[in-house]
Amino acid sequence: MNPLPCPFCGGTEIEVVEGDTFRWRLACCRECGAQAGEVRIQTLGDGTPEEWEADAASRAIEEWNRRSEK
Repeated sequence: MNPLPCPFCGGTEIEVVEGDTFRWRLACCRECGAQAGEVRIQTLGDGTPEEWEADAASRAIEEWNRRSEK
C-alpha cells in the first residue's frame, strides 16, 4: 500500500519510523513532520522479526492513509 500525500503540506515523502518505544511504529511526513497514530509491532509468536516489521509498517501506512482522508 502506498501512502497518500500529506494533507498539510502535500509532501509525498512519507516514512515509517519508531514511535515512543521499540514496540510502536508510525508514519510521518519527512517534509513537515506531520504524524499519524502509532501501531504496535508484534514482538512474540509466529513469524520473524522482519515479517513483524513489515506488518507494522503496512498498518502504519493504513493509519496514515485513514488520517489523510479526513
